[in-house]
Amino acid sequence: MKKTLSLLLVCCLALAATPALAKKAPPEKHETKKAAAPHEPSGPAETVDTPGKVIKEPNAFNGIKWGTAMAAIPDLTVAERDGQAAYATAEGVVYRIGDAFLSGVVYGFCQDKFAAVMVEYKGRKNHESIKNFLAGKYSKPIDLEGKGVELGWPVGNVLIRMQYAPERDAGTLSYFYEPLYAPCGQAKAAQ
Repeated sequence: MKKTLSLLLVCCLALAATPALAKKAPPEKHETKKAAAPHEPSGPAETVDTPGKVIKEPNAFNGIKWGTAMAAIPDLTVAERDGQAAYATAEGVVYRIGDAFLSGVVYGFCQDKFAAVMVEYKGRKNHESIKNFLAGKYSKPIDLEGKGVELGWPVGNVLIRMQYAPERDAGTLSYFYEPLYAPCGQAKAAQ
């Protein structure tokens, strides 16, 4: 369990640095296309996977809103406390994202407020299903290592991260609500 909780913290800290990687120059305002003169070189065009799509950050995970007090969530068992942070599990809970089933749920609380969650999944097929679901819902992920096994989606204040371990044929999906999780993550990083 301690290994899982440490992984949760490392994921948060690593993904916190990724929004800078995702930033691009702002797109220019839409203009009517004019035919370019043959002598004018055209630069690389920025493409948008889903034009006009408004991406909203998730305000909850499985119906539990960020900031909810631990006592307000039924059937949780505290697995570990570490300063202002607490980690709890819910036995027998299975979630579905896309066609994939996830289990091994660990809820993260900072100052008694719901701020993070990590769930586990098995199999490459589930990894692809979750990735495709999130890419369709939010945007194309940031591939953190260029191998398609460590992916991140910075969506507003929420950092979503997927890690797949081919040698175990299993992975984790984590959500971090940065405004609430940051004080606990920063305190742990300073240790």
